[in-house]
Amino acid sequence: MNIRRQAGLLLTALPRAAHRHGFGVQSPWAYLLVRDVLFERLHYYAYIDQQLLTPQQQQLYRIRLHFRHQPLTVITATGADAQQQYEQTASSATPDTVLVVEHADDANADLWRQIVADPRAIVTFDMGYRGMVVFDTKRIKQNYLL
Repeated sequence: MNIRRQAGLLLTALPRAAHRHGFGVQSPWAYLLVRDVLFERLHYYAYIDQQLLTPQQQQLYRIRLHFRHQPLTVITATGADAQQQYEQTASSATPDTVLVVEHADDANADLWRQIVADPRAIVTFDMGYRGMVVFDTKRIKQNYLL
């Protein structure tokens, strides 16, 4: 990893540190989501049963578990395929739809910026390596940097 990349990661990590555990998140719904789902510290029994070794795998499991009764789409592709998946999901999104975009800071950085600017994406959670979008139209458009 080159020095420029390390410096960029450090500069993006510092503003995120304040919101990492829900501090500065005013919405009670978003605060509980950040604290209890996205950055939960407790160990689930299912991590070992399902061989979820990395924190990213465990976080995706918690997201799937939390939104198990809602339509959830995970975009792991990059480039034009990811753009096409997003457009397909956003065009058919209901207020219950949740979207997870992998590699929001690297491979899909341009797509993530488009998603944050898209008026259909109401609430976005930018975790650096992953982004999450909620299409609930009852909420106010908000982007959280975690």
